[in-house]
Amino acid sequence: MPNISVILSAYNNEKTVKRCLKSVFAQDNTDMRIECLVVDDCSTDATLDIIRHEVGAFKGNISFRILRHKIHHGLSRTRNTGLDRATGDYVMFVNATDVLRLDCMDTFMANLMRYWDVDMIAGNVFNSVSGHNLFTSLTSTMALRGRGEVICQEMLTNHLYLFAWNKLVRRDLLMNINARFDENLAYADIQWAFQVFSNVSSVALLPEVTYEYMARELGPISMAEKRVNSLLTSYAATCEYLIERSPRPEGEGDSYYYAHQLFVYGILEGSERVMKEYNVLPQVKRELSNMRSKLVSQTRRDGQKRLSLYFVQDASLFSGMFKLPSFKHYTEIVSEVADQLSTLVGK
Repeated sequence: MPNISVILSAYNNEKTVKRCLKSVFAQDNTDMRIECLVVDDCSTDATLDIIRHEVGAFKGNISFRILRHKIHHGLSRTRNTGLDRATGDYVMFVNATDVLRLDCMDTFMANLMRYWDVDMIAGNVFNSVSGHNLFTSLTSTMALRGRGEVICQEMLTNHLYLFAWNKLVRRDLLMNINARFDENLAYADIQWAFQVFSNVSSVALLPEVTYEYMARELGPISMAEKRVNSLLTSYAATCEYLIERSPRPEGEGDSYYYAHQLFVYGILEGSERVMKEYNVLPQVKRELSNMRSKLVSQTRRDGQKRLSLYFVQDASLFSGMFKLPSFKHYTEIVSEVADQLSTLVGK
C-alpha cells in the first residue's frame, strides 16, 4: 500500500486554513497511510494558531507535522521545505486557500491500484472562480505512457493543467531529477511542471473532481497590484526558461514544436489580459514584450513561417488569414493556457 505525503503551504490564511485542514482530516477514511506536512511561511496573522489548534484536536490516523519558517520566503520555499521532510511514496501539494473533495484520496487510491506503477495521477479540479470543472470534456480516465516528450506534449496542449497542486507524483522521481521550485519566482509551478512532465513515463488523468480551487481575496488595490506584478515577472521568467528549452523542429508543422511554442504564446496572451486590468510596472511590461520578440525571432529562425505569422497576427497585413479554420486549433490552445493563467490572479 503506497504512502502519501501531503504538503500544505500556508501564509496569512487565517480565513481559509481551517476549512482546508478539515478537508484533509476527512481523508482519514482511506486505507493508505497519509502524512501531512503543514508548512507555515512565517504568517503574521492567526494562521499558525489555527493550525496548531485544529491539528492538536484531530484524533485520526493521519500523521501531522507542523513546520514554520522563521522569516517569510514565499510559496516555493514552503513547498521545497515540505519536499525535504516528506517520506511518502507519493507527494501531493495543497494550498491553504483550497480544499480536497471528501473522496479525494479514495479516488486516488483506487486508481493507484489500477495503475500501480504510474509516475503521476492528476485529478479533475472544480474552479470556484469560473464555476466549472477544469476538464469539461474528459469522461473516462486517460492513461498516458511513453517517453517524456509524449507526456510533456499533453501538458503543452493543456490536457494536463499548469499547477503543482492536485497531483500525486512519485517522490523518488522528484528526488532523482531534483525537481525543486525556483525560490526567486512568486509563481514557479510552470517551470516545475515542465521539468516533471519531461521526465515522467506514465500519467493517469482522472475525470473525477478531487480538488476545489477557491477564489482568492487580493485585498487592497495596492496589495493586488503588487501580487500581479510579481506574477507577471514570474511569467516572463517562465517564458525565457521555456524558450531556452524549445525543441528542434523536425520540418514545418512539427506537432511537439508547435505545442511548445503555442504554450509560451499562451502565457504571453494571459499576461496581456491581466495587464489590461491592473497597473503594471513599465519594467514588467518590457520584460514580457522582450519575451514576445524572442519567441517570434526564434520561431522565424527555426523556419516555422506559418507559426511566426500567427504570433504577429495583429499586423493588418495578415489579419484575415487567422479567421481560417486551419488556425482554429492554435487559438484553442492559446486560449486555454491564457484562461488558466488569468485564474491565478484571483478573478
